[in-house]
Amino acid sequence: MKKTIIILITFFSLNIYSQEKTKNNEPIIFGEIIFGGAREIKGKGGFLLGGELNYQFKSNLFSIRYIEHIQLELDALFLSPFTPIPIIKEKIDHKEIGLLYGKRWIYNGSSLSISGGLSLNNYSNKITDENNERINIKNNYIGFPFEVNFKWFKTKKKRYRIYGIIPVGKPTSFGRNFGFKLVGNISKNSFVGLGIVYGFGIHKKY
Repeated sequence: MKKTIIILITFFSLNIYSQEKTKNNEPIIFGEIIFGGAREIKGKGGFLLGGELNYQFKSNLFSIRYIEHIQLELDALFLSPFTPIPIIKEKIDHKEIGLLYGKRWIYNGSSLSISGGLSLNNYSNKITDENNERINIKNNYIGFPFEVNFKWFKTKKKRYRIYGIIPVGKPTSFGRNFGFKLVGNISKNSFVGLGIVYGFGIHKKY
């Protein structure tokens, strides 16, 4: 989770930077957070969360993303032989840091992009041994991340609105985006997932 916090701090720093750009040579640069679900190809499903920073040059899209695929399990704590209390525990935590390259096509107020790349994966699996003790088995390996994105954003420069209500400043390219992301990673523990994305930045040349 520490890495998630770092990504979010970087993400909000990008927001401040983007709002300060007012010239016509503004870069297409935006960040987003991701939340959804994912499933291992040979395993079970779980939650998907993370963040991503994107930079576009012409139709070329460069991205750095951090994703966690978390699987939970249900256990029980017995206060007495007849009084179990259900407990939700983390079973598997699959962390991925990836660099991706792809293509992005802009259609007025929406965009479609396809990307792939290389990632460093940290896989943690908590199991219970024959002595009823929890053991955390960790593995690090290289993977091949990929994703497909479809997003919506504003069609023209507008004044930025705090909470979507209060307008501030002059008309700007900076704005929100919302969309869907199909993600996956081909590796020792391959997975695929679908998430909702929400972010801020400059999404096209206005």
